[in-house]
Amino acid sequence: MSTKKLITIFPITTFISDLPTNLVPQSGLSSSENGPTSGRLVIVGDVHGMKKSLDVLLEKISFHKSKGDHLIFVGDVANKGPDSPGVVDLAIKLDASAVRGNHENAILNAAADIKAKRDSQLHSGDLTDTPALSENSRADPREDTARDCSIPDKNASSTSHTTALALSKRQIDWLAALPLILRVKLPQDLASTLGDTLIVVHAGLVPGIRLEDQNPYDLMHMRSLVRTPGEEGGLIPAESPGEESWVVEWDQWQDKLASKTTVIFGHDAKRRLQQSRYAIGLDSGCLYGHQLSALVIGASDGKIEHRLVQVECADVPVVPTSSPKQDDEKMVA
Repeated sequence: MSTKKLITIFPITTFISDLPTNLVPQSGLSSSENGPTSGRLVIVGDVHGMKKSLDVLLEKISFHKSKGDHLIFVGDVANKGPDSPGVVDLAIKLDASAVRGNHENAILNAAADIKAKRDSQLHSGDLTDTPALSENSRADPREDTARDCSIPDKNASSTSHTTALALSKRQIDWLAALPLILRVKLPQDLASTLGDTLIVVHAGLVPGIRLEDQNPYDLMHMRSLVRTPGEEGGLIPAESPGEESWVVEWDQWQDKLASKTTVIFGHDAKRRLQQSRYAIGLDSGCLYGHQLSALVIGASDGKIEHRLVQVECADVPVVPTSSPKQDDEKMVA
């Protein structure tokens, strides 16, 4: 049985979101009393609740929201690490942007499961097995979605349930509102080795498919691509790392296009930091005691500049499972 068929895609409120132009680095701006100068975009890899590591990273790059800096997460902000509420709280406080990762999806499903169980027990009058959950500990499951969100199985891991119980309703609602894709259109008057557009997504994209037609499950889970037999064979997303990352096919496709798109993603901790012509993978395994990585993007001297910044893990790491596939939040009975 396919794992894909066993995982609930929590109802999606926004599939693609465009980053507001005022948050994108611009040229020719100078400081004034009316507001900050053009700041930087700081895109951070999978944090997984590693709050101390995130604090160290933001301190290292001298992140200042007041100076126009804007924080973006590639998903998997929470779950498994020691302080998921602290990370989500900081993201909300800093007005950060983020995309939904497989772990956010797992947390949202767990929150919905908890609420459903509580409501069922309230209805039956049997509260003997109901945990002492405050109203702030759960969110209402969304009924409407922009994609097919069939729910064949609603079991989630104990880790996701624990995280869902630790998060407030405000924090759960913030996770539920995250898009699956964040699009950043770079200024046309600035030279850029990143192309014309940045796409932030948790796991990856399938070349040749419009953003609007990408599969939600694949956006949160893919690590490689399998080419089907035949000269006109298509590309099938796979969760396993495979022999090579999906970015190899992405680069080859971008080479054929006049307008280039660079994808910033996470999810693939086994490969750690990835850099190709048109893709940058930022999951460098902080959860497992390695580095937390960020891509810092700014504008200077008529061009878009970017650099990678890493810090060593400052939290107590989690012992990894035997394979990336097992490390996913597999909601299997």
